[in-house]
Amino acid sequence: MNQLCLFRAQSLRHLFLAVAAVFLFGSLPASFAWGQATNLTGAIQGTITDPGGALVPNATVTITNLDTNVSKAVTTDGAGSYASGPLISGNYQVTIEAAGFAQIKATMVVQIGLVTNGSYKLKVGGSSQVVEVSASAIQVDQSQTTVSSVITPEQIKNLPVQGRNFLDLAQLEPGVQLQSGETFDPTKAGYSALSIGGVSGRTTRILLDGSDITDETVGTTIFNVPSGAVGEFQLTRSTGDASSAITSSGSVNVSTPSGTNSYHGQLFYNFQDNVAGFANAPNGLDAPFQRNQFGGNIGGPILKDKLFIFGDSERIKQESAQVVSLASTFSALNSQFPTYPSPFRDTYSTIRLDYNGPWGVHYFARGNYEVNSVASTFGYGYSLYANRDNTPGIAYGADFVTGHFTHSFRGGYEKFHNLISDLTGADSGLYNPFPNIELHIPSSGLYTGPNLLAPQQTYQSEKQFRYDGSWTKGAHILRYGAGFNRILGGGFASFFGIAPEVVTGTSPIAGGDPSNPLDYSAAQVTLGNGQGYYTETPEFGAPAGGQGDWRLDMYIADSWKVTPTFTLNYGVLYQRDTGRSDSDLAPLPCSEITVSPAPCSGNQSILDQFGAGLGDRINQPNGDFGPQLGLAYAPSALNGNTVFRAGIGMYYENFVFNNVLFDRPFKLQQGLFSAQELICGGTNSFTMPTGETVDSYNGVPISQLCSEPVGQAADAFAGLQAEYQKSAVTAGAQANPNFVGTTLAIPAGADYDAYAPHQFTTPRSLHVNFGIQQKLFNGGVLTVDFLHQVDWKFEEAVDVNRVGAAQYFDPTAAQGAINAVLSACNASNVQQAIDSCPADASGHATIFDFANPGNLYPNGYSGPAMDSGVALTGGYPNAGNIAFPGKNPNVGQGQFQFPSGKSAYDALQIQFRGQKTNPFPGFTLGNLEVSYNYSRFVTNVGAAGANVNAPTSDQYFTPGVWDYNNPTRYIGRGSLDRPQQISFGGFITPVQPSFMRKFSTGPTIGIIAHFYSAPPSSLVLDATSGDSAQIFQTDWTGDGQTGDIVPETDPGTYMRATKPGSLNKVINQFNARYANQLTPAGQTVVNSGLITAQQMQQLGGVMQPMAPASNSAVPNGDFKEMDASFAYPIKLRFISEGASIEPTVAFYNVANFGNYGPLNSGGSATLLNTSDVGAAGLYPNSPNSFLNLQQLRTSRGSGTFNEGGPRSAEFQLKFNF
Repeated sequence: MNQLCLFRAQSLRHLFLAVAAVFLFGSLPASFAWGQATNLTGAIQGTITDPGGALVPNATVTITNLDTNVSKAVTTDGAGSYASGPLISGNYQVTIEAAGFAQIKATMVVQIGLVTNGSYKLKVGGSSQVVEVSASAIQVDQSQTTVSSVITPEQIKNLPVQGRNFLDLAQLEPGVQLQSGETFDPTKAGYSALSIGGVSGRTTRILLDGSDITDETVGTTIFNVPSGAVGEFQLTRSTGDASSAITSSGSVNVSTPSGTNSYHGQLFYNFQDNVAGFANAPNGLDAPFQRNQFGGNIGGPILKDKLFIFGDSERIKQESAQVVSLASTFSALNSQFPTYPSPFRDTYSTIRLDYNGPWGVHYFARGNYEVNSVASTFGYGYSLYANRDNTPGIAYGADFVTGHFTHSFRGGYEKFHNLISDLTGADSGLYNPFPNIELHIPSSGLYTGPNLLAPQQTYQSEKQFRYDGSWTKGAHILRYGAGFNRILGGGFASFFGIAPEVVTGTSPIAGGDPSNPLDYSAAQVTLGNGQGYYTETPEFGAPAGGQGDWRLDMYIADSWKVTPTFTLNYGVLYQRDTGRSDSDLAPLPCSEITVSPAPCSGNQSILDQFGAGLGDRINQPNGDFGPQLGLAYAPSALNGNTVFRAGIGMYYENFVFNNVLFDRPFKLQQGLFSAQELICGGTNSFTMPTGETVDSYNGVPISQLCSEPVGQAADAFAGLQAEYQKSAVTAGAQANPNFVGTTLAIPAGADYDAYAPHQFTTPRSLHVNFGIQQKLFNGGVLTVDFLHQVDWKFEEAVDVNRVGAAQYFDPTAAQGAINAVLSACNASNVQQAIDSCPADASGHATIFDFANPGNLYPNGYSGPAMDSGVALTGGYPNAGNIAFPGKNPNVGQGQFQFPSGKSAYDALQIQFRGQKTNPFPGFTLGNLEVSYNYSRFVTNVGAAGANVNAPTSDQYFTPGVWDYNNPTRYIGRGSLDRPQQISFGGFITPVQPSFMRKFSTGPTIGIIAHFYSAPPSSLVLDATSGDSAQIFQTDWTGDGQTGDIVPETDPGTYMRATKPGSLNKVINQFNARYANQLTPAGQTVVNSGLITAQQMQQLGGVMQPMAPASNSAVPNGDFKEMDASFAYPIKLRFISEGASIEPTVAFYNVANFGNYGPLNSGGSATLLNTSDVGAAGLYPNSPNSFLNLQQLRTSRGSGTFNEGGPRSAEFQLKFNF
């Protein structure tokens, strides 16, 4: 057991024992009473003392909401302590009365999820004497151990926020990054997400008024909430409260404003246009853009002190053009077609009612509806699609107190409906030379034609109900609760359904023009069958595609006031999800195999052919308990101005529906499931769903089509797909082309993964934090925390059959491949073929010929080949013809998910929050928040799919591993690792000259800035020529995967251990130790005696030397952005005392800092071979120019997302009343 695992196991064992012991010991009678907030509400709690510090029992404490005039009275206990119970966020007055003492009236702010300190020292005097106190909204927290922060209404109102997206402000908190939702899924175009602690924001939990609004299918939120509909929100970064929803990645808890006893509101209009204050987009382009954002809100009483209403409605009407950045090879084409149209529409409306009912019960109900639409490409160049979402929702709740018990009920319902359709045929302004295919030229950024992601539909509905309660007993407040959610998912995704995708080589055909896309030939063509379901379950009116989950969570926790200055928090939570593992499916017997010869028979399991036990029924996790323990100590000698806190807890993570969606289709014998066929790249035939084998189109062999210019072959590829889809319709649901009993493979390229049945479990996390809060002045608090987080047991994909691995070698197939090459070259031995081979264009046989002798047979070849089954068949079996077929040659790749993923995050976080009236001469109000995060995030997983050797932080969505032979061998930096992050934001109001004060309260200047370290990349070997023969050139680990990480480096090493200035050290070391050496696969061939080591070197069947890097190697860029705003409210007293008009100008990225994505855009920085220098694209050791670098320049995203893009200006006008 390694040190990380040992620490984790010991910590959890001790944590369970500690929590159990504290529960037993803490249940003994005690004399103090205390209270605590939940994640739904806030609270006030405190201790009342006399001038000498003695506790004051039986004091009357009246707590009044100043906005709604609702009051409740409590009495201090024998320890002088009191607790309010749950309170909605807002402004409160606390009145404290005790015989012989002056009355205290304290105003304070209650914030969501936090406990406001209400401790006061009384002064001797009569009850008619009143001492008025104003408490700041920013205080030290003397009782809670959760690491969290609240974004206040003042910050939401006064700081510059792009598109009024409330999530934007969360970046002020340490360790938080804003992501575009489109990095997760095309359905999230126009959305944002929050990464917390280096982990992707896919699973960050988001709640609105206690109702979960997280997208269970792909992650982040199901609807945007504009800042006008947000009262405040709490962001939890570590050791979340026991009542929190399922998450280990952090959570956002948002509250909608309530109406008050006075009518108030705002009308606004925001305007942006590229001709007014914008900087040019990448490549100096002045991209057309205009945004009109308008709306308003109003709140007030329906029945004074009883019934209140709040409503908000906002709309965005945006016309924009997104920049397309191509490699310099296509600069002329890029100049002619620099953009694609990306209009965005978003309308969000909400209404909320609050009712203060009889017996002190507070009720609320909220309804909301959002509809939005955006045109985007998911990063696929000119391949435009339309994305439209409709999301209605309701939420309701009640809060009340009965004696020593508090009660909170919450319920809700949301429904999300997404549609994606192709737009390339609707816009003649796009570059679209082939309307019937999607063309992709790798490393150039060029995509044209229908987007492979269209058409799609996605549904999600969620019914939810939860109860949270507490019982105050002596020094304890015992909290408990349970939540119950019914979640349904469904949809249709016909990938490649409109047109085939044609991926070309990186160079044109011989004699072709590199700048003409029509002169490239197909390296791989993907044909889609036109179907799009992934389950057999009817749902949402569709015949298939449904998913479902029953979610249950329960908790019990205690906050024990051991002494007036020492609080101990402890508890345990339980969570259970169903429908996340396909545990309902029975094992698949070999009798269901539909092909011959079958690798097994009878009741043997098909999946057991990949490994013993893999065919058993999948486990359903039912034992997910998470203990928590924390302490807070506020020494009395420091007057409660200093708090030491520490916490530890275990948490469970959500497993998004899309994970299980890709496990099910290959296990069902029948169904209307999406499927694809691959041709070209050595595959010159395919099988129709109705059983026919196709190797030509209109008499032209597929092998010939693959070698022709795509401009000549495009119509034929489209015709092949049309025939394939017609055959799929004819076959119907009677035969599932993905069924493992038909394919005998679960290949990585098919995007399907099976779960290892006995090992399947819920991902989990251990959080540890300790820190200090120090009050620097009234309204100014400094917080320093150290965070340690270990995530483990998340799934990662491993090919259990090890197709292509060096240790599984078929010498007979290898000999057959050699014989085929010798015959084509008219040679009697390998050396003669090396010396002369007229059939090869170079005149000499190469390792690519032996890997696939079909290169030498223009009329077709179906015999043995000396390569991996991945390169030859896409991972499907072809026993006897593949030299490296895997452990069991009778089946192909077996991508199974094992819970061996793990990651760790360590951070030192420093945060200052301050708000003060008259902060210094000449200013009436100041607010400032500064955060610094010094951290490291490491993980043992790589990105999903073909880009597995890129680092990733998206660890909860089908990640891969760097070495199939040893999945936990590597651990390195995740893609969102940012060692240093500095953020600050605030606003300030200068003093107005006296003659102006009756006209204006004065201008408000706001600013937000973020400065982050560069993201990492992995240095990988050059496999840009394709899969063929790469097990001999780039698979130095011998596991069957190619394009491996450079030996003696770790994942994510570029911009960490290796910088541009030290890149040549890595290259020189590789060239000295590894270049021209055999890989394990090459050594296996040599050991067989079929080819000598010297001949392998002559053939090029060895690791290739790297080209040196220039002195100006391109780094990954740091992130820099600063936003600023200037507002000048003008009083309109002729309307009302509170009426004003407020013109504002805001600049986003005011300094126009240039920001750039990581090299190769996927995080894997390929070090080119000496023969590939000059290849299109950006590589660390290629002769990169500034023009090439512009391909990575950050530009405006979809919707309102513009993080790090060129400067933009916004003109705002608000009418406040």
